[in-house]
Amino acid sequence: MDERLPLIVVTGFLGSGKTTLIRRFVETPEGADSGLVVNEFGEAGVDHRLLVHAREAVELIDGGCLCCARRADVAKALHELVRLAKTKGGLRRAILETSGLADPAPVIATLARDPWLKAHVRLASVVAVVDAVAGVRNLERRAEARRQVAIADTVLLTKGDLRAAEPRAALEAALRDITPDARILDTQNEDFRARDVLGGAESFAAPPSPFLAEAPAHAADVAAFTVPMEGRVDWPAFTLWLSALLHAHGDRILRVKGLLRTTSSDQPLAIHGVQHVMHPPTHISGGDGGPSFLVFIAAGIRKPDIERSLARAFRLLAA
Repeated sequence: MDERLPLIVVTGFLGSGKTTLIRRFVETPEGADSGLVVNEFGEAGVDHRLLVHAREAVELIDGGCLCCARRADVAKALHELVRLAKTKGGLRRAILETSGLADPAPVIATLARDPWLKAHVRLASVVAVVDAVAGVRNLERRAEARRQVAIADTVLLTKGDLRAAEPRAALEAALRDITPDARILDTQNEDFRARDVLGGAESFAAPPSPFLAEAPAHAADVAAFTVPMEGRVDWPAFTLWLSALLHAHGDRILRVKGLLRTTSSDQPLAIHGVQHVMHPPTHISGGDGGPSFLVFIAAGIRKPDIERSLARAFRLLAA
């Protein structure tokens, strides 16, 4: 059993409703045992004041953006929450709310690159909150909004009950252009429960669907595509190629997921990475998993680029 503190990263553009969502959850019995890390862009942490009454274990990071030079502050805040969970008990999860202008990828990189945090904190989910009124416009005009959605495994729609809200079909189409495999939930639905998203039970490394549809470039910078791989994959050779690819182009590869049949195991292997950081692979029990494939969500890199790189690497390794 994984005893590390689950971390849920909640991201979303300015005004999307992140704080409202988190506040409602931590005020319930199911969410009362949550530790919070709140990042405010600017000097006055207003959102922090909205949340602090609901939970004593709140760490505020203000005066900057998590995607800039604040990674040490993120690590320090998470260290403190883990310490509280171990010494005082009562914390079952950590929820980190990014600012509306933040790219959440550096936060995830901080987890993977800090050995102590990696041993004590697990990434449970990245949740992007999207405003149904301004969501399509933000996705069209703001690169930050697109990157927030691209990295998330779950997208929550808010404000869908307002008269000015975009039609659900239009909003979902815009989201699917960026992240075809994410689950999309409407917070206005009667069966929506915040605990199902913020409770920490989810695994960010769940295997993707092999039936992911190709997604065109959205605003000419973010595209999703699937690269099939025939036969069994040589795992050492594959890891060398993927490591080199992420080292060279990690800033442009927002997410990579895959299900691989390898020469090293009878069980298929699920992989998952965000930018430069790969999470530990997971063996999937039951069945042979079907053909191997990789799913990329990338900015400025297209499917033929990846296919050429993969073919060239395996030719060199086989030579």
